[in-house]
Amino acid sequence: MKFSLLSAVLFLFTEILFAQEKLNYTVTSDSQLQNIKGNFEAIGNVIIKSTNNNFEASSNKLTYDKDARTLKLVGNVFVKNLESEEGLSIQESYGDELTIFTDSGLFKFNSENKNRVKTKLKF
Repeated sequence: MKFSLLSAVLFLFTEILFAQEKLNYTVTSDSQLQNIKGNFEAIGNVIIKSTNNNFEASSNKLTYDKDARTLKLVGNVFVKNLESEEGLSIQESYGDELTIFTDSGLFKFNSENKNRVKTKLKF
């Protein structure tokens, strides 16, 4: 019972945390933590969805840096329907690390260990 209540509170808190950003996200994961500076971390089976569009992503870990205004997804990153303000649209992509700059909507996708980022683009 306590775990269910805690999960519900964390879910609601996640909604509030990202509600003030230009892009709004819902985050579901095994655990979530916010520190006193307003930074946020979700670990384990992370699923992130935008409430503004059809953007979806999953990863092993997500961190939000309030000061840098970045969302970073790390480990087994899968992205669907990611759009930048410059008109670039990623239909689907796989990689190791994705950084989304929440103030601009821009993004950076990396892969490590000789893996490659694989992306289906739509212009």
